[in-house]
Amino acid sequence: MAPSGIRLKILVGLLLLNLLRGASSSPPTASRVVLRDNGYEGVVVALDEALPAAACQEVLPGLEEVLRVASTVVFDASRGRAHFRLVKVLVPPSWTTSACPALADLQNATQETWDTADLRVTLGRHPRHGSRPWTLHTRGCGHTGDYVSLGHELLLQNSSHVPANGRLLAQAWLQYRYGVFEEEGVAGNPVHPPHHRAPDGSWKPTTCANLPLPPTSTCDPANLSCSFSLTPENDPGLTSSFMAFPGRPSVRDLCDEGSHDRWAPTRHNLICGGKSVWEVMRASPDFQNNRNVEAGLREGHVTFTYVRPRTPRIVLLVEDTNVMNVQQKRWDFMRKAVRKLVTYDIPDGHSVGLVVFDSVAATKHPLTTLSEANREKVGSSLPRNPSQEGEHKRCVLCGLREALMLLGQDRPGAHVVLVAGGSGALDDSEAAAAERLLGAAQVTLHTIVYPLTEKYPRPNGGLTTLATRTGGHSYIVPDEGIGEDSKLSMYYNLLDALYHALGGVAGHGALPVKVHATEHPGGRVPVSEGSFLVDAALGADTVFTIFYYDVTHVGNLIHLVSPQGQVIDTANMQTEDANMNMITVRLVEAQVVPGLWRYKVANRADSHQALYVQVTSRPRPRPHVPKISVRGWTSHGASIVNASDISSPLALYAEVVAGVKGVEGANVTATITRLGYTTNGTQHPPHHLNLLDNGLTAPDMRRNDGVYSRVVPDLAAGTYSILVEVIGEIEGTKFARHVRVGLVDVVGSPPARDVLPPARVVDLRASLLPDTVNQVGFIWTAPGGDLDYGAASRYVVKVAHNQRELTEGGGVLMEDWPAPLAAPAVQQHTVSWQEYERVSYLSLYAVDEVGNTATLSNIVSVYVPAPPTTTAAPSPSVVPAVPANTSAVMEGSGAPVLSSLGSRQLAVVFGCLGGFVVVVALVVCYCTAAHRRHRKAAAAKKVHEAQDAYSVTVTVASKATDFPDGKEALKDGLKKEYISPVESWSASQLLGGHAGAKRASVSARSDNTSDHSASTKKSYGGSSGPAEYYGDASQYQYRHPGYPDHYPAPSDGYPTPTEGFPPPAEGYPAEAYAVPLEARSYISSQPSDSFLSVSCDLPPSSSGPPAYAAYPAYDASLRSAKVPPPIPPKPKVLYTPEPYGYDNASLDPHSSTPSVASEKRVRNVTMV
Repeated sequence: MAPSGIRLKILVGLLLLNLLRGASSSPPTASRVVLRDNGYEGVVVALDEALPAAACQEVLPGLEEVLRVASTVVFDASRGRAHFRLVKVLVPPSWTTSACPALADLQNATQETWDTADLRVTLGRHPRHGSRPWTLHTRGCGHTGDYVSLGHELLLQNSSHVPANGRLLAQAWLQYRYGVFEEEGVAGNPVHPPHHRAPDGSWKPTTCANLPLPPTSTCDPANLSCSFSLTPENDPGLTSSFMAFPGRPSVRDLCDEGSHDRWAPTRHNLICGGKSVWEVMRASPDFQNNRNVEAGLREGHVTFTYVRPRTPRIVLLVEDTNVMNVQQKRWDFMRKAVRKLVTYDIPDGHSVGLVVFDSVAATKHPLTTLSEANREKVGSSLPRNPSQEGEHKRCVLCGLREALMLLGQDRPGAHVVLVAGGSGALDDSEAAAAERLLGAAQVTLHTIVYPLTEKYPRPNGGLTTLATRTGGHSYIVPDEGIGEDSKLSMYYNLLDALYHALGGVAGHGALPVKVHATEHPGGRVPVSEGSFLVDAALGADTVFTIFYYDVTHVGNLIHLVSPQGQVIDTANMQTEDANMNMITVRLVEAQVVPGLWRYKVANRADSHQALYVQVTSRPRPRPHVPKISVRGWTSHGASIVNASDISSPLALYAEVVAGVKGVEGANVTATITRLGYTTNGTQHPPHHLNLLDNGLTAPDMRRNDGVYSRVVPDLAAGTYSILVEVIGEIEGTKFARHVRVGLVDVVGSPPARDVLPPARVVDLRASLLPDTVNQVGFIWTAPGGDLDYGAASRYVVKVAHNQRELTEGGGVLMEDWPAPLAAPAVQQHTVSWQEYERVSYLSLYAVDEVGNTATLSNIVSVYVPAPPTTTAAPSPSVVPAVPANTSAVMEGSGAPVLSSLGSRQLAVVFGCLGGFVVVVALVVCYCTAAHRRHRKAAAAKKVHEAQDAYSVTVTVASKATDFPDGKEALKDGLKKEYISPVESWSASQLLGGHAGAKRASVSARSDNTSDHSASTKKSYGGSSGPAEYYGDASQYQYRHPGYPDHYPAPSDGYPTPTEGFPPPAEGYPAEAYAVPLEARSYISSQPSDSFLSVSCDLPPSSSGPPAYAAYPAYDASLRSAKVPPPIPPKPKVLYTPEPYGYDNASLDPHSSTPSVASEKRVRNVTMV
């Protein structure tokens, strides 16, 4: 293979591996856990803010006990390599030292938050896991997960449950830390069933263990609902695997290369490619390069530190160079946005300071805790006009140093929101210095590039990368304007960027929820209409806001319509704030009914301006209504994607949670917009992408866990902004949410040709269909052509008697499988399986139109019991699986496509099928009849065939009949419907003779003879010998001058015709010529004296074989006359030898007048 081809295959392999492992090297929660000297440090446990302070004295001791047990179990499972050492517990802000004596040494949190915690203790129970620990993992094998969650009730149980609970927590921690997964089957799961077939056909538990385990005896292992359960008889000697049996005290070890069953259909084998848990853990950075090796170390002590979240401290750092004052309203929008943020959005108790910078930095307002009394003053601290300093002289480092000075000694955990204009670029030295400065202060940086002045922005590692490395977010607001006017969209996008930056600062649920935001362009319709959803969890402090460029752009009409149809005239409810260009309508909580609201607004904006409508609401204090939260992130923590590296594509993620449960069935749409302008001066159109929660591992890891994801291929170089919109339903009420993920810089260029393979099929299932003997049904999700987009070209399906053969490219190729559908349709196929009582294994992969191949799917086993019959089963040496071509197709929802057809369409389909069946039946009947006639004719031919080098023809002429000329004889012959008795003709020959008569395929000679070429030879049994044709055309043509003048009489040494044939009782069965095939003679050697080939009673010489027309040349009328069809032979006419009569007239080769007796014999012979 060429080197380029090798590189391509390597890239494809890396792509699939990274898709499975979740191509990001930086987890979205930015865990700071390190394993140092065999001890985990920096572990953060966050307690739900809703936990009451009264639970403090039970939750904290229970947490410590469970974590200590988990530490011991992890130490044993890792063979002495790891245990918990330093743990920080983030308690709710309402918990005080007076309520909890354990909090006597309570400290302030620095960078510990709920969103970045490793373990979360929730108030509610998970609907599937209950209060048991479980791990959210969105990145795949070998990568750190998102978090471990457990219900607080687990920590309230008495001490007898602590050992078991600690073991469960240890299992969840290993999954979270090292990217390993379950090693046991799941009841009801056809991909990971509780039991599976062993190679010998017996049932085997789906697990990993150090000794063989029998299947469950209390239920049928073939039933998916039959869970595997250990009995006391199976427990002795069982020591692994801890990932399969965490509840067994005797199980302490993890499966390694020696004990691992790589072929068991477990979730761990599927995701990690058959590697054992111990292999995956050893490859972790915790243990690479001989770190933390096992050396008989003793487990250390676990130290707990309790911290309480501090009120956020925020410094707004704003650039005020002349880039803000070039033209239009850039600085005016900046001042209005800061005023809006401080006055309306930042919650009470947050501390805010304000710093501006150009070539130097200056503090405009010191760090101040916000209240109703000082909000307006702090928000109005920006200068009315920016400085005249050039943009090229700006000093970002100067501004950062001033911000840190403003924070003083209280820096750890603070946030700096930097607003800078231009391109947002930083040189390498300035970026490195800023990163060191922020890292030492433990401060998080969030950046907003406003305005982005570049028309064709190029990706750079400037402010965006700096913010990402400190744990912050980045946003860009493009410059938009017409002449001297800036567009209102620039102002609203700045407000939205500040809102989301504040969300990263304020933390869990501190800001109002934005349920609606849309633009209504001006100059189109006089009244703009829209709608928004308010769910049952919201309704407090609901604000309807209109942003305008000029107050005259908003007419007098502002109406709201409730879900019940009540029209609310807001004329007396409006609040106008010209300082922020907005009109607000604040609804009373009693007015806010859950459901779909509609609104009408009189729009008088100019054609180049617009109105923006936004609706926000806060959660109501309803304990039984779950609170909905949405977060989004990308697979690239550094926000830089290399488009030329197909092994690490961009993947988008969004988690939608109601309380502690993931929301299923939501419509999650990502809007990806490339910033800047196209070459023709227009903005790049947005790209909309539906995120999926299908659990197909590329990249979505688990179905219905509330995490929606998708890979985004083929992005050109540039800077992209990503917005996620969610519409879902909880308890019958719909909801809507919006979250801005941030920015992504794409560098490099995608490959010039298609190198993206189809996605891997990971949900292939096989089952013996009910009420059938050997019908095996297969079902899977169509993988797509380029990853999970489009449709592949074909499937390659292979079957073998062991799994290893399939993974190594072997197996028997199966054909006639359906063509791939567009992803993510569900496909079905049924196979008539012809091998019984033996286990076979089947797998498939997709191939796209240019030959890119997907990774081999999960392997399924097929076992068909012997049918209840005495028929012997086929040999098991080959897998004769015959496709039945009964593929079914389903839509993505799983409903059969045929179910969507109407009655008329079904009638047409089944009518066509019925007609096809009738035609096939007629053809089969006809061919069967023709075959039978041919067999009888062939048997008769063998009886009359003489094994001589030439054929001796005996003609018995009529003694009393003279025709005046050959023409009359021919007419009489046609009238009597002569059929040549030379041999028995098949049905196709008879029909061909009739058609050939019309075509006049042989030219008749004027001497009343016909020339027959060598093509008249007939071959039997696959051989062609001298005695197998009428005669050599060059020697014995009919009426040829060289033809013998007379045939020898029987007395000349030849036997009579009856002497050459045995009597019927000896040589022939009771029914005519149905001679068995093995009893027939196929002699092609020279004739002997004991065998004579006799063809008796030729028709008139002008008649040839049935395939020819032998009309005399001088009678053109006969050529066009309609020839009656020949009479086919009657079946099953017994051969009765009769003596031949010879006379002198019959030996005359020129005689053309057969006798009546000869006519009778002719008709009898040909009808046999």
